[in-house]
Amino acid sequence: MVFDIQNGFRPVAEIGHNEIYGADIVSAIPATKLNWVSSFNLLMASGSHGGPSGVVGNIKLWDLRSGNSVYELKEKVDCFSDVTVSDDLSAIFKVGVNSGEVFYADLRNISSDNPWVCLGDKRKASTGKKEGVGCKINSHGNQVFCSKGGDLELWSEIVISSSRKSEDGLEERVFRRNLMGRVKDLGGFRITNLGFGGNKMFVTRKDQQSVEVWQNSTRVFRS
Repeated sequence: MVFDIQNGFRPVAEIGHNEIYGADIVSAIPATKLNWVSSFNLLMASGSHGGPSGVVGNIKLWDLRSGNSVYELKEKVDCFSDVTVSDDLSAIFKVGVNSGEVFYADLRNISSDNPWVCLGDKRKASTGKKEGVGCKINSHGNQVFCSKGGDLELWSEIVISSSRKSEDGLEERVFRRNLMGRVKDLGGFRITNLGFGGNKMFVTRKDQQSVEVWQNSTRVFRS
């Protein structure tokens, strides 16, 4: 449902009404996460479902003006445990449910059937392990944050002049990973959610009643 927040918060449109036909359950998976991509004026809706054959998922980009889906990605191999979009980086980021690795898809050219570029070891996707279960990923500005257990990774793009081109003709993108927090804080209770407001990040953990507040005084969040 689309609501007009400036006119009494009333519903004004419905998009993405799907029914299951035959075996194409992937297209009808309900969306469990919504992200607005302002630079493209699109809404990203994503959802996943676990069954006997594993975890499958669906990511769609919607044009609210027409009510049509302009792009759909069906996830069957190393489906996302969590997914987010960064407007500043013009990319979708996911953490694979099998591999536990971070992937990105460049929104500047996302027409291919498999747009994902692995930022870690893509071989982990075929091990059969579920290393990404419970991982969370979120973006804030031009930085991407991924939780793995009780630890938190910060991914940022390194801007370099490169003559190397990827298969889509764009310059190869390079991302750097930093492990956040103090050494004594590593390996704590599993992170269950990440949120942002202003220059602060908010973290909740399993079996903990408190909310951690991480503040960004320069470019790196600190607890």
